[in-house]
Amino acid sequence: MEAIIKLSSMGDIVHSCAVLPILGRKVDFIVDDSFKEILNYNKYINNVIPVKLRAAKKDKSLFWKELQHFRKMNYEKIYDLQGLIKSAFFANFATKNLIGYSNPKEKIATWFYDKKIESTKFSAIGRYLELFEIENDELLRNHPQLLFYKDRDFEILSKTRKNIILIIGGTCEYRKLPNEKWIELANSLSNENIIIPYADEKEKKDAIEIQGQTKNVQIVNFNLNDIKALISKVDLLIGNDTGPTFMAWANNVNNIILHGCTIYNKVLENKYSKSIEVSNKIQKGLKLMDKINVADILKKIDEF
Repeated sequence: MEAIIKLSSMGDIVHSCAVLPILGRKVDFIVDDSFKEILNYNKYINNVIPVKLRAAKKDKSLFWKELQHFRKMNYEKIYDLQGLIKSAFFANFATKNLIGYSNPKEKIATWFYDKKIESTKFSAIGRYLELFEIENDELLRNHPQLLFYKDRDFEILSKTRKNIILIIGGTCEYRKLPNEKWIELANSLSNENIIIPYADEKEKKDAIEIQGQTKNVQIVNFNLNDIKALISKVDLLIGNDTGPTFMAWANNVNNIILHGCTIYNKVLENKYSKSIEVSNKIQKGLKLMDKINVADILKKIDEF
């Protein structure tokens, strides 16, 4: 049996799912426990293996428990899509054939690899394919459904209006469109049913502020399975460069992804995915999202 290790983050895990349909075989997927729901029900995965390496940073006893967990694994091959010391170190105990990048994010990770593949692609998905020595540019534009879920009905969905999700959160402030822009956008789409999922108290506060200055916004808090299911039922998703936004991309739901200075996460446009970017500078911390014009987002909507 073979395995992939990709511990985080949410968006990167979603992107890594692009390799699964073309492997021609099921694999196990080792992922941090906090993100396991993203991969549940995936027909291309044999077993989702949750680990607690993120929590183990603060808990030494958990560190040793996880080390023993990996030692009990016995894989023919493991592909380290993470490229960090952490992922390479632990995966090394679970296989005698650990495959990773010759130029990973953390160079010391190469000490643990039995086979090294040079990464030359710009996009994350392209790099993931390289690790499997797969050249498939078409997959970067067109892919089958990549995420799966336990289905359910949602009362918040309208049967008479278009249902549009806004993903207002982000891992960093510089990735987030300002609230006033979301308010302007929601008011420009006043005839549609707007849904804003929130993940934490900060996002909830922002969602309440947006809802308070609009007439067509509902806010919700769901687990990851329900977010996957909800996104797959809407007409359009507009979101910052963050994990839930890429769920729409993964399942070929119409989506518009907003980029400030994070175009290294950009996916290629196709009939489902559109992008708006305000800079070609790749510089973390550069605050550019306020330069996105709502009029440009509305023009992108018209392209569908």
